[in-house]
Amino acid sequence: MFIKQICGKQGRDERSGNSSLRTKIIAAFITFHITVLLLFAIPIDIAPLRAARSLVAPYMRCIGMTETWDMFAPDPKSAEQFFQAIVVTKSGQYKLYSFPRMEQLPLTERYRKERYRKFGESLLCSDCSGLWPDVERAVARLYADPVDPPERVILIKYESPIDPKKGAVGDDLAAKSTILGGVRVQPEDLQ
Repeated sequence: MFIKQICGKQGRDERSGNSSLRTKIIAAFITFHITVLLLFAIPIDIAPLRAARSLVAPYMRCIGMTETWDMFAPDPKSAEQFFQAIVVTKSGQYKLYSFPRMEQLPLTERYRKERYRKFGESLLCSDCSGLWPDVERAVARLYADPVDPPERVILIKYESPIDPKKGAVGDDLAAKSTILGGVRVQPEDLQ
């Protein structure tokens, strides 16, 4: 009934029991998404669920609907990870771009910027390394200056352990750095 209210009557007589193609497509779309969301929302890790999740994971990452359950037991996230990019300009100057970090934002901003946390999680997945050059080019565009244009951008991941006993986030000074990639910036990258 709900689907029929959304779709309305389309071409065929509903009293005869025939559904329109439009109703079937919308019903399939809604059913698929509810099923996939439930599949990712269930915090149970068994082989059939892992296999099903791996099939739809690329689609879920694409639409930004993945959930890793990092903050819940039995295996909470044990390390804080954050990203920075170093922009090297034509004159040799270094500029540091820090991606927004939730723990450094005021409470009112955290909700609006939550997508950056999800972005960081997505950037870390092993099959997402193809995104790194695009991220580096996007950072280069932030520093586009005709007088001193960016020449190279280096993406760096930092990781520091979280001490659950102290309840503190990782120590930035002790964070282990890993260079994820670097790209030489071409003039067309800045447009």
